[in-house]
Amino acid sequence: MNARMKLALPLMLATTAALAATGIATQTSSDMSSARTSETHPYVQSSAQASVEAPAAPVAEPTAAPVIERRAHRRVEVNAPRPSDDELLRNAVMDRLSGDRNLGGRIGVESYRHTVSLTGRVTTAGQVERAEMLARSVEGVRDVNNYLTARVGMI
Repeated sequence: MNARMKLALPLMLATTAALAATGIATQTSSDMSSARTSETHPYVQSSAQASVEAPAAPVAEPTAAPVIERRAHRRVEVNAPRPSDDELLRNAVMDRLSGDRNLGGRIGVESYRHTVSLTGRVTTAGQVERAEMLARSVEGVRDVNNYLTARVGMI
């Protein structure tokens, strides 16, 4: 017996047992030949139909499936701390400054008690003034401390 046959026989038996356990009907070769014969010649009885079928392989009784307990899913609430007024104000100023196409450079924004501080460098002196004007235009800003420096045009 070669190696393929040694492997094929247990696989065929396992497959047959699995199919029988799941309730899938299998046809033997004699069943298939009799079906072909009866299809082609309905009045002719073949020798395969008259013969007794070989006994089927022993079928293992299906075992009861394990019972899985289903626990009630509890809802999880995630509460994040509310942003403070200073954080909301800082975010609003940052959005306003980042949305302006006429500004270029690095600008830091800090906020404390409705007072915004701008730090960093921009390209021109006109951009320093524009950044301050944009920060003052945000609702809730009472004062702006402008510590921006320009790379070009400032003394």
